[in-house]
Amino acid sequence: MSDRLEFPDGVVRVTPLVGVPDSQSISLSTLLDAQHLLSALLTSFIINTDWLLSHIQPHTPLTLIANQAQSTSSLHQNISWCKPEFVVPNMQIMHTKLMFLVYPRHVRFVVLTGNLVEEEWTVVQNSVFIQDFPLDYTRVFSANEFSTSLALSLHDLSVPYSVVARLNHVDFTRARARIVTTVPTGGKRVHMNMESYGMLRLAHVVDQFNTQIAEEWEPDARLYCIGSSLGKLDTNWLRDFYMCAHGWDPQSLALNARASIVPENMIDIAVAFPTHSDVATNVYGKPAMQYVMAKQNVYENPKFPKSCMFRVQPRVNRTVVHVKAIVARTGERQNRGWVYLGSHNFTPAAWGRLQRGESPYYNNYEMGVVLLDVKYECRSQDCVSKIVWENTNVVLPFSPVWVPYGRSDAPYFNPDIQ
Repeated sequence: MSDRLEFPDGVVRVTPLVGVPDSQSISLSTLLDAQHLLSALLTSFIINTDWLLSHIQPHTPLTLIANQAQSTSSLHQNISWCKPEFVVPNMQIMHTKLMFLVYPRHVRFVVLTGNLVEEEWTVVQNSVFIQDFPLDYTRVFSANEFSTSLALSLHDLSVPYSVVARLNHVDFTRARARIVTTVPTGGKRVHMNMESYGMLRLAHVVDQFNTQIAEEWEPDARLYCIGSSLGKLDTNWLRDFYMCAHGWDPQSLALNARASIVPENMIDIAVAFPTHSDVATNVYGKPAMQYVMAKQNVYENPKFPKSCMFRVQPRVNRTVVHVKAIVARTGERQNRGWVYLGSHNFTPAAWGRLQRGESPYYNNYEMGVVLLDVKYECRSQDCVSKIVWENTNVVLPFSPVWVPYGRSDAPYFNPDIQ
């Protein structure tokens, strides 16, 4: 195996679609490189273990985390299931989608928007962030912001110390992405780090970036927020998120003060979600439809901000996008900003809800990365044609095009969820 790192600076790829040649996609087999894989930590909301294990050699030690542990094939005995802390097991969920892959001379850090099930690597399209880092067991490297965030994130997931300790021997010098996580409220760990999760963590990351470039508070961002699950949104929550997306923690302000600083007509958020016609006419049929989650009673709630609903334009026509992402455009020319990719759907359960006079409430385990100082090439004010981060093109499974729902449009309501 070559000592050369394949992804030394971090890249964004898409998952493949059956029958669609795509040089920008990466298959699970390529990502895992099972021939050289020594051990792996794999987390996902759901894991099809038989399908996953068909991509991994039987002797490879695996640490798996899912929302619910599952039985595994008798052909692969070297598996350890890890269980995160849940205070309210029937409500709180483990939604983090992470890979930490160990090879002889490097590790591979991967953040996914999709689960470890076959359909999400064949008939719906997701995003994959990948970066390789040198590994040297003869050295102990100095910690930096990235390695510290990763260690805390793994600790929050109750990952065994033997796995976390390996980070000491990894050189994370070239890490540029920022990690954003969420941990459910009520556990032992979340009380110590309440300000370090969800939208408040996002605010901290963006504020650091604004400080570096001497950016002052100005509610000028345009956010394109796409997910595969539609949450219980309202104007107050959108305003809080919008302020955090500018690097401002709104907790110290009363609701009326927040509303005076950012009136409703200034909340520039596009909630992108596939319509019924988008999903119903997809070329892969029902296998792809099952991964879009929306309830009609949520959308029909009088407080739901229907005016913020926008269309999704898949990179491949007539396909379903399962990605969770935020494209943030800032500044007078709207040609720079940041991008989020990860497991967070654009929902209060994922990003948290700020509660007046109380600590924030978080429901899920989530993880993603924020790519700062992104450059945009735009065909028009409502269309981003190219995204560049660290001199590398950011390939997404959708085109950030600001097209609002028409009068006859409605989200696809999944009949299989209650």
